[in-house]
Amino acid sequence: FLIWTLMIRLSGFCFVEITVRHFELKPCEGNDRICVTDLRDCKPPLPSPSQKMLNMSCYYQQTADGVRSVSCSWSQQAESRASLVFTSGSKVLSCRGIFSPAIDQGSLCVTARIRSYLTGADEWSQPQFLKLQSCVHTSHPGLHMFVFCLHNLCRKWKPLGGVWRMNYNLHKYPAVLKYYNSFLQFSSRHPCKSQQSLLHYLVRLSSVVCISDSLIRSDWSGDTTVRTLDRVPSRPAELCYRVEKTGDDESLLLHLIWMSLFQGSDPGRVLGYQVRIDPNEHVQNVTETTFLLVVKEGNYSASVRAFNTAGFGPTTRLQIDTQDQNSRLFVRNLWISQVYPENKELQVEWTNPIMPPGGHVAVQWRSENSSSSRWVRVNGSSSSAVITGVDPGESYLVSVFPVYNQQCGPPRSLPASLQYGALMEVVSLKVVSVTKTTVTILWAWQRRQQEQTEARPIRVGQYRARLKRDANTQTLSLWPDQQQQQHTFSNLTPSTEYSVLLLADNFSLRIIPVATLYDEVPAVATVIPLLLLVVMVMIISVLSRTLYKSYFFPTISSPRKSTAGQWLLNPNLKKCPERNFLDVADFQVTDVLGEKHLILVRP
Repeated sequence: FLIWTLMIRLSGFCFVEITVRHFELKPCEGNDRICVTDLRDCKPPLPSPSQKMLNMSCYYQQTADGVRSVSCSWSQQAESRASLVFTSGSKVLSCRGIFSPAIDQGSLCVTARIRSYLTGADEWSQPQFLKLQSCVHTSHPGLHMFVFCLHNLCRKWKPLGGVWRMNYNLHKYPAVLKYYNSFLQFSSRHPCKSQQSLLHYLVRLSSVVCISDSLIRSDWSGDTTVRTLDRVPSRPAELCYRVEKTGDDESLLLHLIWMSLFQGSDPGRVLGYQVRIDPNEHVQNVTETTFLLVVKEGNYSASVRAFNTAGFGPTTRLQIDTQDQNSRLFVRNLWISQVYPENKELQVEWTNPIMPPGGHVAVQWRSENSSSSRWVRVNGSSSSAVITGVDPGESYLVSVFPVYNQQCGPPRSLPASLQYGALMEVVSLKVVSVTKTTVTILWAWQRRQQEQTEARPIRVGQYRARLKRDANTQTLSLWPDQQQQQHTFSNLTPSTEYSVLLLADNFSLRIIPVATLYDEVPAVATVIPLLLLVVMVMIISVLSRTLYKSYFFPTISSPRKSTAGQWLLNPNLKKCPERNFLDVADFQVTDVLGEKHLILVRP
């Protein structure tokens, strides 16, 4: 290939680097000062202000096998082709010898010709002066020795001559976690440099490039694996405890929690912690930042200190009285929201406990795929904290608990991710009880699946339940750490239709219509007077009829009430041939005096 070209496309533009070797150059007929790689470039236009000014960077290099080359790079629009034209200030005897710093003090002018594939038009750049002696590109530095200190890394290399700067990349090993780019000045007379304040972890020096004062860089060196030594942990752990009752009346659970790493601190690498409990003389090494032990009621002494390969760090001690416990040390209404995804931060909010002055709140978060955790501490009067450095592809478990007088309250925990915030959602909202003036609802919380496709907001700042009818509303905020997942809306109007809404911020996830029961008291109060009125009217009418009959109408005998009348009024009366007559004498009664009297018979 005559020309080696490297193109990197980016948003319609590309980064172009063209390398021309000395044996690829050709002379132009009629012009003994121009050398080209394509004979079509032998007639460049005269320099003018209308020609394009490229931000071109060129360097000269000579390899061990004697190949001399010039490489130039710039950025241009895509879909185009470029070539270079070299013009000497004096007559060129051989184009193969034009790349020689000894000829004409190595002074050249380089011009780029850019042809667009879309329009076919040519665009020439303004000539750029090139002095080969000032743009020499060296080979990679010979890194051959490393000296390890406690937290320094000394590097030695083969002298290259002159004053150079070294650009290096450092990686944590084995996982690439952080990059360090730095320039260091050094001279060929002192080919060793010590870099201060490196982390005390296993690191990898990936490569080194040397750059001269004229910004000419060398090739990158090969990768070399190095490691700095450990330093004794410099900071003591911040320790607190919590006592929890068990089912056994005599046994208690002693929780020890300590915080060793806070944002912005570098206490040194920690491999583990040594925990000692007295008077039990219980000693144990752990890698977590928590420790659990079953104890009896009484007084104890606990101590924790970090260690690594260099030794033990400072010791933290505390005195424990299992009977002296503050039962009000707990946070409520914990929620996690994501505000600015590009900042890789999560906002943690809670409701503060009733805590005396001097306390603080600790926020712990760790990846659910890792056991290592990070901490941040805020003032006891604060109700929020920001956790940083959140990986978009990870889910985290965030815990919050208050600390006062070395006593820590029970933690409240929530899973969260940068994309969704809190990974908890309200499900199964339903109405479980309805009366004339109350409506009782029940709900449940579950872990939100990140691949969930249900139509709902991606990030929820707060869940709420609302009972609504026209302008009359009652709203309840829902929190995952609430012990009662049930609520009763009261002071409602009987026989009225309401709507129960589940809100994610201002988005309605579910609407349940509900109606309160019918109130019979007003109906009974209305019906009873009417019934009393009807009864009174009936009683008055009956009494009136009786009075009228007794005082205003004479007594009239009814033939239907006598035997004779019934017989006479009988339509089916049979006529008998015999006729019977009553003798009045038969009805005479003799009294004690011997007199006879008649019995008067009235119809």
